[in-house]
Amino acid sequence: MLEAIISSIGYAGSIVTDKIILSKKKVPIMRFIPLLFIWLAIITAIFLPMWGWIRWTDFLSTKYIILFVLMIAVACIWNVYYLRGIQKESIHEFELIMMLSPLVTIILAEIFLPAERDVSVFIAGIVASVALIATRFRHHHLKVGKTAWLTIFAMVLASLESIIIKEVLFVMSPVTLYFMRTVAIAIIFLVLYRPKLFKITKEVYGMTIVAAIFGVVTMVMRFYGFVSLGVTGTTLILILGPFLVYFASVFFFKEKLHKRDIFAAAVVIAMILWATFK
Repeated sequence: MLEAIISSIGYAGSIVTDKIILSKKKVPIMRFIPLLFIWLAIITAIFLPMWGWIRWTDFLSTKYIILFVLMIAVACIWNVYYLRGIQKESIHEFELIMMLSPLVTIILAEIFLPAERDVSVFIAGIVASVALIATRFRHHHLKVGKTAWLTIFAMVLASLESIIIKEVLFVMSPVTLYFMRTVAIAIIFLVLYRPKLFKITKEVYGMTIVAAIFGVVTMVMRFYGFVSLGVTGTTLILILGPFLVYFASVFFFKEKLHKRDIFAAAVVIAMILWATFK
């Protein structure tokens, strides 16, 4: 459970940092993506000696090679559209779209991961997702333009990748999988974009490293959650993340506290506890 909570906090930090780099600093995506994934790989490599392992005999089978290649292809596509969404949309609009991700992920897990089919967790996930979506959509209105549709597409692909990742984690540790994933994606984008990385300012380099730290925390902790709790269980706890960010903004930035948000947060917490003890 702790892994999923840490992942939620990292996700919030990652969105804010990426938004500043892409929108305020106006760094082109074709430069940012290769640089980001280089640093994601470097930071993750630090943890390989302690937590990295892989069963090569199993991984080199046809099944896992196909899954790994499919995972990389899906990840490359959704990351491009995901970062374009962060760059061009407001945080509120982007957040509204990504709120749908837990619901899609839980439904896909129910379909494609028979071992995780648990009625209690599934119902809890659906109820928590609906509570989250209903609350956020009441506060803001989403304008569905071309960029928004591409962000929705990215969200669906990211949910699909979660299912693939769960399968690949049977033959390697979360740290190893994330390292191999980021290295492969970095190489692909370096070849495709041929970015001029030395034209980026020192400030942006520093911010990219911060974004990479948040990214590693978000994804590696999520992967560990997939192993210990499963995709559905981890996703259920991740739903709590937006509320943690919201209540933190109330405390630090004195934003208005809405009763419906308190109610929705209580529903999510109740669903997490119910699914856990059920």
